[in-house]
Amino acid sequence: MDVEPAVSDTLRQVALVANQTVIMATPVDTGRARANWQISIDTEITGQVDGTDAQGAIARNAATIRGYRNGAIILQNNVPYIGRLNDGWSAQAPAGFVEKALQTAARVVAKAKVVK
Repeated sequence: MDVEPAVSDTLRQVALVANQTVIMATPVDTGRARANWQISIDTEITGQVDGTDAQGAIARNAATIRGYRNGAIILQNNVPYIGRLNDGWSAQAPAGFVEKALQTAARVVAKAKVVK
């Protein structure tokens, strides 16, 4: 029984859901916070993305996720105010929107079958 490919597939599914859910849950003024959700494998990203394209961020991150084979999938946002947004600073999103998005992704894991 080869479990490793199934685990990697499940992690990719979870990351894809988390990626799209957290980006779309992020409140928008200019779009900069949405566009700055970044996914990397094993190494944190230190910079920010120029631009405001949420769909571009979803696609960019999805490409990284599709290439995942092993290691840590890191989802991060480096705009200096992302913590305040998640604390409820914007009336557009409730406090804890990041955690809620990750809970949605966790439900994917709960339904996943690693061994057939």
